[in-house]
Parts: sequence; structure tokens; C-alpha cells
Amino acid sequence: MGNDFLKEDIKKRPVNRGKIIKKTLITIAMAVIFGVVASLMILVLEPFLKRITTGYDQPAPDTVSLPEEEMSPEEMLSEYMMQESALAEMMEEEETAAESEPVDIPLSEDQISAILSRLKIDATKYRQMMISMSNYARELGDYAVTITAVKSSVDWLNSVNDSSNVTSGIVVAENNVELLILADSAPIKNADSLTMSLRNGLTFPAYIKDIDDITGLAVIGVSMELVPEDFDVASVIAPLGSSSSIYTGMGVVAIGSPEGVPGSIGYGMINTPRTMVSYVDTYLYSYETDILASKNSSGVIFNMQGQVVGIITNKETGTNGNVVVVAYGVTELKSLIEKMSNGQKISYLGISGTNVTSEANRELGVPMGAFVTGTEMDSPAMLAGVQVGDIIVGINDTNIGSFADYVSALQKRTPEEQITLKIMRKSVDEYVTIDIPLTIAARE
Repeated sequence: MGNDFLKEDIKKRPVNRGKIIKKTLITIAMAVIFGVVASLMILVLEPFLKRITTGYDQPAPDTVSLPEEEMSPEEMLSEYMMQESALAEMMEEEETAAESEPVDIPLSEDQISAILSRLKIDATKYRQMMISMSNYARELGDYAVTITAVKSSVDWLNSVNDSSNVTSGIVVAENNVELLILADSAPIKNADSLTMSLRNGLTFPAYIKDIDDITGLAVIGVSMELVPEDFDVASVIAPLGSSSSIYTGMGVVAIGSPEGVPGSIGYGMINTPRTMVSYVDTYLYSYETDILASKNSSGVIFNMQGQVVGIITNKETGTNGNVVVVAYGVTELKSLIEKMSNGQKISYLGISGTNVTSEANRELGVPMGAFVTGTEMDSPAMLAGVQVGDIIVGINDTNIGSFADYVSALQKRTPEEQITLKIMRKSVDEYVTIDIPLTIAARE
């Protein structure tokens, strides 16, 4: 029996390439139009969305730039000698013209000191002087701010306990976005929350902007959005002077917490010559006063012109273990303060050092430069082969004649920059020059 099969041929529908191309072009055009519209909508709505999510339009912060030194120590000495000579002539003229009318002549701190040294002070004048100093110290106290750090913890009963520490600081700048406060980092670095209080009673929430573990200093921020519009911000920014002009016997005022209590003040004088303090990639000068202190001292010291010349530190102690106020000179800290305020990384090679003395250079033939006393483990300097006893004499084309020169040259450069460190290394009977290429890192 035969089987019949039906066969059916299904013809494919002819492809209309014109319609496909047309639909493709329409799809592409719609996608482009949609993208353009979406981009325009984002541009138009972005300010409103930002205002909704942040509550305000955040302006770009200004770059903080602290005033530079007006004159070198040599120029200051020359200026002082000229003032002394002019003062002597002025006093001679006054003695021969005692009957003439008094003339107001602006005097410098050195001139005032010279005049006072020629005066006899009785009990009444001494009392007046002490009252004047007390009033002056209280006026400077307006620059001091108190930072309160709160740390929360939970005990075994699941109860929350708050503990607080306080430290004193000063407002060093504002960048159009935030007030910037310089303070000791030790009492605040592990806090859960910070509060900044001005002497006039205004209080603001604050936050840590940056901490430098080498110096123990912190820059703390307060949002300008929280500061009343009618508040004179300039009135609380402390003027930074020059610590290069500090000399033994110079009168100073300590404000903040020199005795460990916010609001305490002290006045006295610088009682020892400055001492160079060397840290990793850092050098500072410390100054000892005769003002009583405590282990929790913080704040700043002012000169008699109302300028900050030192930052009180607990990292250094007085001679013979004296519990007195010791401060870092502000001049050497200005570059660090600027970088921390601007959110910039601090250059790091990991080198500790000191200056080569003129005696070592003259008697032992040691080249002048930055004498390496140590390198930190796994630092760029150690990994590149810098050794204890090496003498740094150059960074690229910059000559290095001291450890201070090394620090200054390094901090003018930025992390990730490649440099050539030029050193002199002792061989059998002479120093040989070695070039060491390395890359600058950022201080953690």
C-alpha cells in the first residue's frame, strides 16, 4: 500500500531592508535625543538636587596662605641695632629739650624694653604694670578657643557612657567654607564628636580635618554655614608673627590652657636660647619660658605686639625637668599649617638628621649639609639605600647646607615626585659623591 506525502514549500517573507534601516535610524535618533534631553535636565536640576541633598550650595574653598616672614634674623638684628642707636639719640635730645612739648613717637618692643631698663619702678608703678599686663592677657584670651572631645563607650550592662577631654587652640584662617583651628591632637584624635567654643559663648560642632603625628598638631574645621552672618570672623583669627625674632628675656603671654585649665593665662619671659628639635623630615625650634605649666598644657604664646610666636607643646620639657611652658616657634610650622589647612599631603622620605657643625667641618673635614642620623623602616630613603652617616648636600639642583635646608627643599615638593638625592658618603679616607634616585611618598 503506497503512502502519499504532501509537500508544502514555505516561502520566506522578503526582507525589506529599507524599513530596517529606517527603524534603526529612528531608534538611534531617539536615543540621541533622549541622551541630550537627559543631560540638559541634569544640568538644569543639578543645583536644585544639590540643595535638596546638602541643604546649601557648597562654594569652593579658598587656598589658605599664611603671611611670610617680613625679614630675616640678620635683618632683624640690624634693625634692632639701628633702633638702639636712634633711641639713644632720641633720649639725648629729650634731655636737652625737657621744656618742649611732648611728641608721640611709635616705639617697638625693643625700644620699650630699653626705656624700661632705665626706669626705677616703685610699688605703685609695679602695680600699674601688673594691671596693664593682666588686661593685655585677657584681651589676647579672645583669640583662644576650646575644643571639647567626646568619646562614647558601652559597659557590660549595655549602658552608654560618655567621657570628654578638652584642649585649647586658635583660629588660624578661614577658607570661605570653614573656620580652621590649630590645636593639640592628643586629647581629640580618638573622639566620636568634637565641639568648638569661642570665648563669647558661641559653640559649633567641629571635625578633624588633618592630624600630623610628627608634631602632634591637628587642624580642625567648623563649617562656615553654622557661623552667624553678623559674626566678625576676622576678630577671632589670631595673627601669626615671627618666632625668628624671639630672644632670651623677651616678654611673652601664654593663653589657652597653659596650666591645663581652659581660660588660664600666664605671662613671663623666654628664659633659655632656642633649641633645635629634629624629627623625621621635620625640624623645629623650641623655646622655654618661665611660665608655670602642667602635663596637659595647650595653647599659644604671644609677643607684646599681639602676635602668635609659639605653639605650646607637651612633647618637649623644660631644662632640668622644670614644669614650665615650652613652645614650638611658629615660623617653622607655617608651611605645615598651610598644607594641613589645604588638605595637601606632606612629603615624606623618612630621614632624621641634624646639622653638620662648623667644628666638624673644620677639624674633621665633614662636608656641610644635612647629616643623616636615621632612616625609618621601609621608608623611601631606606629602600633607596640612604645610610646613617650620609650627608645630604643636594636635592636635584638645590644645594643643601643644613638639615633645615633639607626639610625646606623637601616640603616644596609633592608626593609621587621623582628626585635625585645627592649625598656625600665616607669611604676609606675621603667622602665620595653618590646620586640616589627615589620617589617622594606621602606622610601617613
